Amino acid sequence: MIGEPARAEPLIIEGLRREDADQQRGRAFHAYWLASAQLRLGKLDEACTSAGLALDLAAVIDSPRVSGHVQELHRRMLPYAREAPVLAFEQRLREALG
Repeated sequence: MIGEPARAEPLIIEGLRREDADQQRGRAFHAYWLASAQLRLGKLDEACTSAGLALDLAAVIDSPRVSGHVQELHRRMLPYAREAPVLAFEQRLREALG
């Protein structure tokens, strides 16, 4: 993550919005970066939603690299392991990656 998350978040959102729908890999990385920034900002619900998007896109493009980033992000969510959004995200992660 480059820079301050509060400044990066709107830029990443705009990058994700501008990414062509058929550019699944680029969208997956933008979603991961967004989830990472949101987690650093304490926006747990939003971070889990963005991480879910990254996970979905990683599954579509069958990208071990993006999947690895999403798993690393999940490890960073461990302090919030009992929170509902994280529990829901963990379930999606298990379903997607086994």
